[in-house]
Amino acid sequence: MILRDPVPLGVAGSVTIPLEQYVARVGREPERAEVLLDEKERIAYVAHRLSEVLDRPLTSPGSEGLAQGVLQYFQGTDLAPHFAEKALETLRDQQMHSRIAVPTNDPHVAVSFVAWSGTHREVQPQRYGNYLPALYATGRRLVEQGFPLAGFLEVDAYVRDNPDPEDPGRPLDEVFEVDVEYSYLPGALLGSPSEEATSLPDALVLNPDLCSPEQLQPLRAFMARQS
Repeated sequence: MILRDPVPLGVAGSVTIPLEQYVARVGREPERAEVLLDEKERIAYVAHRLSEVLDRPLTSPGSEGLAQGVLQYFQGTDLAPHFAEKALETLRDQQMHSRIAVPTNDPHVAVSFVAWSGTHREVQPQRYGNYLPALYATGRRLVEQGFPLAGFLEVDAYVRDNPDPEDPGRPLDEVFEVDVEYSYLPGALLGSPSEEATSLPDALVLNPDLCSPEQLQPLRAFMARQS
């Protein structure tokens, strides 16, 4: 491999260490699989890790099946690299970044990927009370732009990158951590019921820990009317 000096640590590439110090602390030069040398490699690595956790959401057990049902409408397009770009932005500035994907085929579904800096619990105070209005506003804005949504899926990813120059040989799979959870709003709730039959349920997937009681009450009434 072509060695880089200084050696980039972690996933974001924001932390480096002189090659001489790396060798002194690890006892050898870095192996190829231990470092990500450019943005292309970083995106591919984060995309792979995202794909691994999509079937293991933190909350709402079983929501991974609904999520996969939505993602199948993208006809084999791999969204993970596009989402990985936003995750890397968040790792670098610790701010929330998002990206929306909408397939061109009918019925329309939409996926919003939102990257957060920190663990689920660390971000919870920031999201409480704001989560549901933001979720609904994003879906509703797409409807108002002319997308006849059958369903709207949000993928929230909680990302952490903790490289340590004192322990530069630590595996990337330990340095970088990511968890996901899903939220889902049916098109009818957004004022846009699909005109075509779909395999998507009229389900409502939310994290109630992020909602106030006042926010949950009308949603329960909506689901009662749908049943």
